[in-house]
Amino acid sequence: MNIPISYKWLASHFDKEIPSPEEVSALFMKHLCEVEGAEKKGDDTIFDLKIMPDRGHDLLAHKGIAHEISVLSGVPLESQKSKVKSQKSDTVTALRVAVEDAKLCPRYMGRMVEGVKVGPSPAWLRECLESVGQRSINNIVDITNYVMLELGQPMHAFDAGKLAQAEGGVIEISVRTAKEGEKMMTLDDKDLTLTSETLVIADKDRVLAIAGVKGGKDAGVDSNTTSIIFEAANFNAVSTRKTSARVGIRTDSSRRFEHDISPVLAEEAMVLATELLLEMCPEAKVGETVDVLARPLKNYKVGIAVSELNGILGTSMSQKEAESILARLGFEYEIVDDPRAQVVTIAPTLVGKPYKYGASVLYDAPGTFDCASFTAYLWKEAGVAIPRISVDQLVFGEEVALDSAQPGDLIFSNSGTDNIYYESVEWMKGAKIPQGVDHVGMYLGDGKLIHSSRYNENRVAIESVAESARFKNIVGVRRIAVPAEPRLVVTIPLERLDLRIKEDLAEEIGRVYGFDKITPAGLDDISFDARPLKAYYYANLIRDTLATRGFYEVFTYSFQNEGVFGVANPIAEDKGFLRKDLATGLAQSLVLNARNAPLLALDDIKIFEIGNVFPAVMKEKLSCAIGVELTKGGKKKDALTRAALEEAQKILSEVLGVSVERVFSSGVFEFDLGALLEKLPEPKSATPFKAVSVRYTKPSAYPFMLRDIALWAPEGVESDALRGTITREGGELLRVVRLFDVFTKEFDGAKKTSYAFNLVFQSYEKTLSDEEVNAVMERITAALVKENFEVR
Repeated sequence: MNIPISYKWLASHFDKEIPSPEEVSALFMKHLCEVEGAEKKGDDTIFDLKIMPDRGHDLLAHKGIAHEISVLSGVPLESQKSKVKSQKSDTVTALRVAVEDAKLCPRYMGRMVEGVKVGPSPAWLRECLESVGQRSINNIVDITNYVMLELGQPMHAFDAGKLAQAEGGVIEISVRTAKEGEKMMTLDDKDLTLTSETLVIADKDRVLAIAGVKGGKDAGVDSNTTSIIFEAANFNAVSTRKTSARVGIRTDSSRRFEHDISPVLAEEAMVLATELLLEMCPEAKVGETVDVLARPLKNYKVGIAVSELNGILGTSMSQKEAESILARLGFEYEIVDDPRAQVVTIAPTLVGKPYKYGASVLYDAPGTFDCASFTAYLWKEAGVAIPRISVDQLVFGEEVALDSAQPGDLIFSNSGTDNIYYESVEWMKGAKIPQGVDHVGMYLGDGKLIHSSRYNENRVAIESVAESARFKNIVGVRRIAVPAEPRLVVTIPLERLDLRIKEDLAEEIGRVYGFDKITPAGLDDISFDARPLKAYYYANLIRDTLATRGFYEVFTYSFQNEGVFGVANPIAEDKGFLRKDLATGLAQSLVLNARNAPLLALDDIKIFEIGNVFPAVMKEKLSCAIGVELTKGGKKKDALTRAALEEAQKILSEVLGVSVERVFSSGVFEFDLGALLEKLPEPKSATPFKAVSVRYTKPSAYPFMLRDIALWAPEGVESDALRGTITREGGELLRVVRLFDVFTKEFDGAKKTSYAFNLVFQSYEKTLSDEEVNAVMERITAALVKENFEVR
């Protein structure tokens, strides 16, 4: 997203002089983003910055950009303290807020302000807005726009006097989805009919605004407004984007919510808006802020060792340099000298903490835990991210024997509950754990472990491994691999939604360090003895073998209307499953191609396919299917078809040197190529591709029509002479001329030969009529008669 940024506005964030516009542009281009323009505007310079989506949550604002200038130039930001007073007044109208779905609105802050005077904004505010292309409307609306451009947090102001009051004079704001067909007129006079998927702000009577997108006219601030409600909220990014597209309205507000912003910005925005309002309307009465917050705001912690940092970036940065950059970024951090020792030290301090199934590592810990959130939390505090679910932790860790367990290792068990996992859920989805896992604890040494369990007085407790009822059936022990060196454990600022894993942190440190400082290095020696891929080699061998015997390779859909492995978002109603075999699709192809056999000039349809099938959920295997459909044969057709398939099976067995099992069904036989490959030796050398000249002809979308013609020709006349005349006179509508019968007979001592041809007609432009084809046949017949051939 491109955003205009004022150099003058940026400079107002500093007590000291900042680098020149040219120097700032250079810093941005080198360390932050593309500068697509820098336009001189009076004594100001307006930058056109292209902000990438991963930074849309904090850089679509002057404050965020000013922070980057401080980081990159070393000029400190001005120390700012909030001047807002926590004013409460019994005379202000009471405000209540209800949020229907916290997932759609994680935070909603509202504040009643009475005694405001709507009028022109002060010159400085008008100048700020106009510098970046915003039109000044009035002081109240301008405040909300300024806050958005300053902090990146959209705001809105409702005229409280226009809102319906509930019993007792209370104004009730509801954040809910619209009722189907509900109406609203926008501030710019656009009538909208809303659907039940649209999130709205409403009072007890009507819709006031489309959440995060556009305000409604019914509650708009005007020159007669004397009381307002400030709104600073956080709306779901996906919901806002879909709503914006549905109603056909995109605003500066919706664009920011679409990039996902932190709920923490709402509070800062409310404080700043109140400060500005009190500067312009000192006599205004400010009510309490009503804050509906879905869950407490907590910082992520991300750890990285200097060796990991340099390994990711290709640098040779020292820990001192890394710490210096973290300080410049304003990131709080601690140094954990020995992550494993830290984990073992922290764990006993949590004994007695209550058990809660499904407890969140970020939001519930360290207050409550379940078994896996407990172990994940311990390692997170040491700066090491491990999966959240017990079975994933088992797959994630390095296997060690129980008698080799060290303090900090994780011990997994199957305690026989109803929630047993037999395969990985997230970390390595589908990885099988035949023994099953439902519990995990951490080894402390001396035969002791610590774990959180509902069956252990519903709390975190230390027990003997040998005596614990929950660890009677131990499935495995895993060690968390971590470099044996100090680890930087960084507390990520709440507004930085892009920093969640060590690779994110490495990139953040790297861009400030300067990617230009990374010394180019050659690739490691990766030479190896090339050998052909076994599956590829034998699949090609099968292809060549069948192709030389008249078979054609086909590719059928991987999605079908029946199967065992369903698709979450099918591309069509009849494509809801991954195919369980190739035979089903191949049988359909046989029917289709047999119908088109005349157009293909074939009597027998012989096809094959090699591809992956999914006979069970999360199970994939390589398969091969061969199909035959005879268009002739009469009563012997089934027997001839089976004989053709048996011949193909026999030839493949001979070429491969192993027996290919016979599994016949409706003109098709299929075999497990993956299982067959296990019986075959590794190929010693690759078979070179055969050079084949291929010409593609686009097929017609229209049906074809058939005609036969038979004629007598004098002895010595070859069929090619007749074919040439037929082809010439048939023109562009004649697609196929195929000789299907020849015999010689003597008439009055003179021998004559009978030639019979199948003719196939088809147009690329339309469906042919009998009259059109008959006209061509008459032309062909006339030409043959003229050449003294007798049409039978």
